[in-house]
Amino acid sequence: MHETLSTMSTPGALRLVNSRAILDELFRVESSATVTELSHTVGLSRPTVEASLADLVAEGWVREADAIATPNKAGRRAKRFEGDASAGSVLGVDLGLHGIVGILADLRGEEITRVEEVYPDLASADQAWASVQDVVHRLTSTPGAGRLLAATFGVPAVVDRSGAIDYTIAVPQWVEGRMPGRIHDLFPDATTIFDNDAKLAATAEAMWGRFHGVRDALYLVMGRQIGAAYLVDGALARGARGAAGEVGGLASTGWPSAPARLEARIPSGSDVESVMVSAGQGDRAAAEVVCALAEDVAIGVAQLVATIDPEVVVVGGEVLPAAEVFCSALAAAVGPALRHPVDVVPSTVGRDAVARGALARSLTHVRETHMGLG
Repeated sequence: MHETLSTMSTPGALRLVNSRAILDELFRVESSATVTELSHTVGLSRPTVEASLADLVAEGWVREADAIATPNKAGRRAKRFEGDASAGSVLGVDLGLHGIVGILADLRGEEITRVEEVYPDLASADQAWASVQDVVHRLTSTPGAGRLLAATFGVPAVVDRSGAIDYTIAVPQWVEGRMPGRIHDLFPDATTIFDNDAKLAATAEAMWGRFHGVRDALYLVMGRQIGAAYLVDGALARGARGAAGEVGGLASTGWPSAPARLEARIPSGSDVESVMVSAGQGDRAAAEVVCALAEDVAIGVAQLVATIDPEVVVVGGEVLPAAEVFCSALAAAVGPALRHPVDVVPSTVGRDAVARGALARSLTHVRETHMGLG
C-alpha cells in the first residue's frame, strides 16, 4: 500500500528524510544498487540504508532486483535494489478542439502506451466527453499499466492557480457541459489536474527541447488553435489568474480571425492536416496558405516578442509538418517590427509537446505528494 508523506508511519523524522534521499537516488539512476553502493552515494551508514530500504520496500516504491553476476568472485552475491517504476502510472493528455493525444507512462516517465485520435471538431461537450472516455479507456486498460496515480489534461483554456478553468474562447461548451467535472469522475482513485495547453507545451520544451538552458523564450501554438506561453528568467510565466500570454482574444493581434482565415484558404476536398504536410513537402500552393497564416499572426507575435525580449521563439501546433516554411515566413514578417532579430524555430518535442508536458506535471505531483520527494 502506498502512503502519502503525511500519513506514513516511520520511527522518526530523520529516518523519513533518509528514506526519501535513498528513494530519490534509486529513481534518479537507471541501474540497481547494493546497500554498500547506496551508503557511499547518499552518505549514510549501512544500518541506516538497510532500515530505509525496508521501509521503501514495504511502501511499495522499491523492490529487490536481480543480482548481477561477478565473474571470478566467489561467495554470496550482494542484494540489489531498484526503484519500482511499475508501482504506479501517470497520464498526460492533450485535449484539443481537433484531436486528442494521450500518453501513459511509468513512474520514471517511460512511455507505456500512446493513443492519438484526430477529429473534425470536438467543440460539443458530449462529443468531447465520448472521445475522452474512449481514449482514456484504451490507455488505462493496457496490460501491466499499474495503478493510475495522476492524470493531467492540457486544454485550450485559461486555468488559474487552483487548477480551475477560468474561461475559454475556443471551447465554451466544455465548461457549460461540465467537462472538467466529468473528467474528474473518470478517475475516482487518482488526482486529476488541468492546465493550459500552451503552458504545458512550453514545460515540455524546457525539459526536453529547445528551451533547455534558455532563460527567456516564447512558445507559440499555431494552427486552428492559437496560443502562447513564455519563460521569463527561466520560469514559466503564469500571471495572477493564469492568463499570461493569452492575447488571442485581442483584435489588434490579428489572432482572433486567423483560424477562420486559415480554414477559408483550404482548397475544397482537402483539410488543414493535408495542406500542412504538402507545404512541408514543397507544394507551392500549400506553402502559400502557410505563409498567409504567418502574415495573419505576425503582429501579435511581434507584440509578444517586443514585450518579453526572448532568446528564441519556438513554434508548435498544427503547423509542425510545415514548420520550416511557417517559421521562415514568420521571421520575415516580424523582423521589420523588431529592434533586434530573433530566431524562430520549430519545436523539437513535436506534436506530443502538450501531452508530454502534461505527463511531466503528473509525475511532479506523484513525486511530491505520493512519494514525498521534492
